[in-house]
Amino acid sequence: MAGWKLLSYIFTLELLWCVLGPGIGIGVYFLTYWNWNTLPSGVNLADENTTTDGRFVAERALYDLGALTSRGPRVAGSETNERFAVDWLYGAVETVARQALPEYDVTYEVQRVSGSYFLDYDDYAITSYYRNVQNLVVSIKRRDSFSGKYLLLNAHFDSAVTSPGAGDDGTMVVVMLELMRQLTQHARSPLQHGLLFLFNGCEENTMQGAHGFVRSHPLAQSVAAFINLDVAANAGREIMFQSGPNYPFLMAYYRDYVQRPYANTLGEEVFQMGLVPSFTDYETLSKQGGWPGLDFALSSYGYLYHTALDARETISAGTLQHIGDNLLGLVRALGSADEFGNIQEHREGTAVFFDFMHLFLVYYTETTAMIVNIVLGVLSLALIVGTLFMIMRKDGAVGSNILFEAGMTLIVQTLSIVLGAGLSVLVAVIFDACGRSMSWFSSTWLLFGLYFVPSIGGLTLGPYLYVHFRKIPFLHDQGRVILFLHAQHCIYAVLLITLSIGGIRSAFVLLFPIIFYCATTIVNMIIQFRLRVWIYVHLVGQLVPVIYFCSLAVTLFAVFVPMTGRSDNRSNPDLQMALFASFVTLLLVGLLTPFIVLFRRKVYVFGTILLLFLVTAIVAATPEGFPFRERTSPQRYYIFHHQRNFYWPNGTLRDSGAIYYLHPQDRHTPELLQSEVPEWSAAQLLGDECEKELYCGIPFYINRYHRQSGSSYWLPAIEPPIFPERVTFEFLSREVPAPGRVRMNFRVQGPSHMSLYVSPLTGRSLVGWSFSERIPPSGKRWNGQDVYFVNFFSGSMELTPFTFYIEIEHAAAGTAQSSDSHFYLSVVAQYMHHDSVYRAREFQTLLDKMPKYAHTVAYPGYLESWIF
Repeated sequence: MAGWKLLSYIFTLELLWCVLGPGIGIGVYFLTYWNWNTLPSGVNLADENTTTDGRFVAERALYDLGALTSRGPRVAGSETNERFAVDWLYGAVETVARQALPEYDVTYEVQRVSGSYFLDYDDYAITSYYRNVQNLVVSIKRRDSFSGKYLLLNAHFDSAVTSPGAGDDGTMVVVMLELMRQLTQHARSPLQHGLLFLFNGCEENTMQGAHGFVRSHPLAQSVAAFINLDVAANAGREIMFQSGPNYPFLMAYYRDYVQRPYANTLGEEVFQMGLVPSFTDYETLSKQGGWPGLDFALSSYGYLYHTALDARETISAGTLQHIGDNLLGLVRALGSADEFGNIQEHREGTAVFFDFMHLFLVYYTETTAMIVNIVLGVLSLALIVGTLFMIMRKDGAVGSNILFEAGMTLIVQTLSIVLGAGLSVLVAVIFDACGRSMSWFSSTWLLFGLYFVPSIGGLTLGPYLYVHFRKIPFLHDQGRVILFLHAQHCIYAVLLITLSIGGIRSAFVLLFPIIFYCATTIVNMIIQFRLRVWIYVHLVGQLVPVIYFCSLAVTLFAVFVPMTGRSDNRSNPDLQMALFASFVTLLLVGLLTPFIVLFRRKVYVFGTILLLFLVTAIVAATPEGFPFRERTSPQRYYIFHHQRNFYWPNGTLRDSGAIYYLHPQDRHTPELLQSEVPEWSAAQLLGDECEKELYCGIPFYINRYHRQSGSSYWLPAIEPPIFPERVTFEFLSREVPAPGRVRMNFRVQGPSHMSLYVSPLTGRSLVGWSFSERIPPSGKRWNGQDVYFVNFFSGSMELTPFTFYIEIEHAAAGTAQSSDSHFYLSVVAQYMHHDSVYRAREFQTLLDKMPKYAHTVAYPGYLESWIF
């Protein structure tokens, strides 16, 4: 009998809920994960002729992808990109044109283009100057019904250093080829407008290919809208994460003609805020062309993005079929869109959009969003007030007491949210201090126990402590739960109204808890909040929001976790994950945790929370919590072998030497490397080098690498780098075009990727040069001097000498003397696509010691710095 009593004491309804609750939550999460990860079967060539309307054929696209990636990395400027890729694409397009139906006019050409433009990045502005960039431009139009307007589709065929580029952006290149086949070989496509397929050959180097098309191709004047296709991952679904700007009709077409939508305003705003460390041609096409567009990208599981592992084997037929099916319907529809006839009439307004479980898209204008959000926010507050009056009448409580209690409950619930976030942040700080940050990088499930569970604990602890220590006679426990739920609902409503007024379209995420809570509150008001019954009404109403937020969490995990491996070593990524987990936890269980008040044995709840956290923390401290894996989620390293020569104004050498430069990519740089490769234990921070020399005297490929100069490392090198192509830099002549001005002429020749740093001395300013008509604003200043960065690229394997001038003006007109010093000029060369045979033996020996879980980008660089 005693044993039975003990069992009945232990196995209670509370224990059942402590088991069922997490179980149901995990089950719903995996259901949404399965739905997100389910892709269509790829159509085979053998099945192509079973339909007459033309279906995207994934098997042929995979074959094309294998051919495109067969020669390895296609770095702009390399033989593989400039000759092999261009020739292969030209042949593939030629075949499509030959097989097209007679009613289609298919023309194509290789565009060679030169130009320059300014990229106004914060603190690190870039003047991008390019010569002989190659694009393949294909025009498709119906001979009997061409409006004179074009829809542009863009993908780039160049790849990042060391990467075969099967994902980025080979996937989208072969998708475009297959779209061309289907659109020109089936009569189902009665296109009213033309289609332009831009296979651009230089995106990875400051989006120069797209700019060259916009500024130089004659058909660019006829483009009405565009679709940009890019990749930041290797699998899964493509997400449509940017639209417009303005022209909301584009989202209406996406909603109506895409089979399996995957789009979200939240992703668009996060990208536009600069929280994603990446840029696409969308920016160039939109700003330089002035066209509206849609930006698609594979963005999930980007562990292999820009690595040597981004190979054909990582791309599935299902991924290609999913992208192709979606785009084929959309392109057919936009190819006959009436709005293209006078597109400016459809300019006004931006859109709010999101998909639900990839089943359908919800889309409405920002004006509609403002009205809906404000109305629902006000309705929410009105229902809260109405419920309070109902409690007063039903329980006979004094109005002032209820209002006071409601106010106190709102304060406690707010503090509970802060406590939950604070506990998650505390865990992040502790794990980072113990050297265990990013333990979830490869095992993402650890995030749940490490950061979601503490947040849930904080949300639960506030209501429990308040009800435990503050007893009130005029309200039963279920009434107090209602007050906590109303407090959370009030927070949602105030946030919805505030964010909407602030123009934040992503406020739509709050609609899910608000709409369904309003609905269940109305039902419960009708049934007079009947004891216990109202609880089940409320729980049923939480099902859809929980499903949606689980789906959102799947997306955010898949997109943002891999990005922490290619960001910075100065910030703690666990803090980012902790705050993200707190936000999602609030949305997921903010309207569920107050039910702790109704549990008799609350120790079960807190015991379950503590157990889940401790088990996860212990696992995170084991090898399972080591962040990186050899083939699936490698650690990234950028290690460069640089030769640097510095000259006095009289032309004599003031310093020279070779170094190894380590550019950090994640929180564990350089600690893990130093533990694996003893030589790196002697590495030094750049430190004083950045005060002594312009851009620290480092030949940066992109000047924004200088942002991390305070946490970058270098080692002295004994052997100098091996350069397959020497840099030849010559001072040609000096002129005085006007009093107080000096113009100097130079000639430079080197590899395809070069840069120039220009910094006028104090009291002098840059007033003219060869790289743009206007002088751009200075980037981050150095020792009180303006700094200008030129990204200089030469394509088509034509590395001819380039002559340029720099003109300097003195602040005091007429004071310039020919013997004065006027500016610093550094010439930089990057040898990023040359064979490893050009690595010095010492450099190769150092690289051979890299850990197996590391992916290393390594190549030589050169810098010579002058004072003229």
